[in-house]
Amino acid sequence: MTEIYKNDKDAPSNLTWASYDTEIIKIKQLYGVGGGYEITLKVHPYYDAHNSYGIDEVVVDTRGELINYKHIKTYP
Repeated sequence: MTEIYKNDKDAPSNLTWASYDTEIIKIKQLYGVGGGYEITLKVHPYYDAHNSYGIDEVVVDTRGELINYKHIKTYP
């Protein structure tokens, strides 16, 4: 969340997301059987006591590295 919202001056400093509210959009096999994967997720960041902040699409690999992201929507 820090990377995605680094230029959003209105984003709360304690922004996070919950795995139970995450949708797996796509899984891409990178190197054949036994290789790594790219996982595309739709996440709903929140702050404090689950105050919603928006929707993001996040691509990570199986090591947990952030590959790409796209901010979709910010809630007012």
